[in-house]
Amino acid sequence: MSQHQALPSAVYNLLTMPSNRAQRRFAYIIGALVTLISLFSVPFVRLQLGEMAAFQPAIFSTVVCFELITAYVIYSQFKISRLPAVLALFAGYLFSAGMSLVYILAFPRVFADNGLFNSGPQTSVWVYALWHMGFPLTILLYLWLEAKYRNVRFSARKAKLAGWCTFIGTIILMAVCTLFTTRYVEQLPTVLSQGQLLPAFVKLVGIPIVVLTFITLLIFYFRTKASTVTSTWLCVAILAMMLDVTIVLCGGGRFSLGWYVAKWNSFVCSNVVLAGMIYEFTKMYLNMADLFRKVKDSEYSYKVLLGESQQAERTISEQNTIIEQMLESSHEAIVMCDTVGRVVFANRRVERFFENPINKGDCLSTYCQGMRASDAAFKDVIEAYFNQSIPPFQKRISRISLSGEMKHYECYVNPIIDEGADTLRGHLFGFRDRTEEERIDEMKNEFVSIISHEIRTPLSSIMGFIEILATRNVTEDKRAKYVETIHKESMRLSNLINDFLDLQRLDSGRHAFHFQTLNAAHLLGEIVDQWQGKDNHEIELHILDESPFIHGDEERLKQVFHNLISNSIKYSPDKSKIDVFVERENGCVFIKIQDYGLGIPADALDKLFARFYRVDNSDRRKIGGTGLGLSIVKEIVEAHHGKVLVESELGEGSIFTVQFDEYKEGLPTI
Repeated sequence: MSQHQALPSAVYNLLTMPSNRAQRRFAYIIGALVTLISLFSVPFVRLQLGEMAAFQPAIFSTVVCFELITAYVIYSQFKISRLPAVLALFAGYLFSAGMSLVYILAFPRVFADNGLFNSGPQTSVWVYALWHMGFPLTILLYLWLEAKYRNVRFSARKAKLAGWCTFIGTIILMAVCTLFTTRYVEQLPTVLSQGQLLPAFVKLVGIPIVVLTFITLLIFYFRTKASTVTSTWLCVAILAMMLDVTIVLCGGGRFSLGWYVAKWNSFVCSNVVLAGMIYEFTKMYLNMADLFRKVKDSEYSYKVLLGESQQAERTISEQNTIIEQMLESSHEAIVMCDTVGRVVFANRRVERFFENPINKGDCLSTYCQGMRASDAAFKDVIEAYFNQSIPPFQKRISRISLSGEMKHYECYVNPIIDEGADTLRGHLFGFRDRTEEERIDEMKNEFVSIISHEIRTPLSSIMGFIEILATRNVTEDKRAKYVETIHKESMRLSNLINDFLDLQRLDSGRHAFHFQTLNAAHLLGEIVDQWQGKDNHEIELHILDESPFIHGDEERLKQVFHNLISNSIKYSPDKSKIDVFVERENGCVFIKIQDYGLGIPADALDKLFARFYRVDNSDRRKIGGTGLGLSIVKEIVEAHHGKVLVESELGEGSIFTVQFDEYKEGLPTI
């Protein structure tokens, strides 16, 4: 059947709703009552009663209405299930309703003496026969279609078309039956005489109808086992129709007791299925109402739980965000691994530290390839830890950066354990950059070495000459020379200690500055005069303006320029010329000290003012110094809101420029 499609699953409706034992028991009681009433009336079927004119219209208007309603309910179930067999039931009840209507309209003395449609006294009997023959045939058709097409269903469009075709076909069939039983009734055999059925009708029509209905009842019951609500009540309807015809065949004319009982059976046949369906539909509605209430209650509970869940989710999300921000803002690189060493989480500082992206699922030992611990390759250390060969550790590691610089780190690892279940969840690795610490340690070591050397040299000289003076008799000339040397070395030692103490005071902020208005030209003139001729160096002061005023601490600024001129003299041993410039330009005072000596390598310029730093050159190493002078200069100048700059060319000399804001009387100073 091309118009059918496979049935994916059973559709729950009144036709497929299983019947329970109580429902079947109630249906059997109704069937038993109908049977008993019919059997008890058999001995009295020929008892003639009075004609009740309103009985027929009342009973059959009810029959027609009930059967039409039943047909509509069955069709509504067809629209749900779209099973072909259901259309047969729809057609059967529609046909039964139509023939019932024709029967009452054609019955004599109801609406007309001989009935409507130009019918005769035989019409209602033949309509009755066709009516009671058509219903069991549609039941048999339903069983055949249900068996053959149980697992197929119409598509929505085809179901609508099939429904209309069934409706129109049934109407046409009723019209044909009405036509033959009214217009052509004279050509049909005579079956009724003086209100009594003739033996020919009983044998040739009545008994076959009873047999057909009985066989239909047996087949329907054994095929369905009254397993559904609809099939249970259809058994009662088929039984009532069979008893209807049986009592009519037992004798008794119109308006006899048997005739009235038969009509009552017709009434039972027409409404029993509808009553059962309405009853079950009402139960379904009540169950649905109860279910809807439970759903609404569940919906409310769900909304409450959903709200709580969403609030908890937001809280967890906010906490996760805070934790992630904390981890991201950490100065340490943090990596979380699972129990076998695969990366679960890593903050961005990992990539900054190691200049290599790290992704979730990467193997940490592979990522750390190329790093070294103090005693082995760091990759091997991590693998040994995950193999449980070594306990949690804290190690110093190093690597060479992409720029070729040696980087130093400290790595520590902690296992993550679920305290409640005592279960290992993973491992947390932390990496702390200690490159600057290493550099400072190296500088401190170098500083200690320099200080030791610088202190030892003057101390050795002082102790040696003091020992000579204390143990030997020397001439006055030598004594004076030795005392001068002791004094010189003592001053050297004192200057070294003072530099170190000045730097410590500047660092701690305990150094007090006494600001006053100073003439830069006069200040530099005094300092140049003190250094003039030192180590055969000629210092020339170039003053372009006689009145460049600055605001500063005179003693500390003298310390700055003494240091710079001293350096110029020390680092130009083969040149005797030093130029000092005092200039004023654009609201600033520039003091430049230029020598023509050794010069400074380009790669050392950015580190020149760092503490303890000395240019690594053999020509400079033999020149004394602690590497603190320029750092002190920078600290003092910046405390005056100034700048110190350097320009140099190796072998050509250097220019140190100190820049201050010009001080003007009456204007605020920075």
